Amino acid sequence: MDNHLYYQQAEVGQLIHGNPPASQESKRLPKGLTPQTLRTLCQWIDAHPGSEFSTDELAAEVNISRVSCRKYLIWLAQINILFTSIHYGATGRSV
Repeated sequence: MDNHLYYQQAEVGQLIHGNPPASQESKRLPKGLTPQTLRTLCQWIDAHPGSEFSTDELAAEVNISRVSCRKYLIWLAQINILFTSIHYGATGRSV
């Protein structure tokens, strides 16, 4: 179990660029995720500090599918780089 609440910039760089130290094996990119796309997402997020964004908004901004974007965001949340929240009632079918 990972006890980090926050990661240092060097750790984020290692995650983005690959080849993390052996103690960080669990933080390797899952199959299907690429360092290049992760870097693009992280650059956009870094350029908008303190801003909330939706998966749809980020996907549109970096020109990838919403499903792909969601996979990266889920992974970043799992390793405690991002924190997520769910906003109900913002979208969906009308009743």
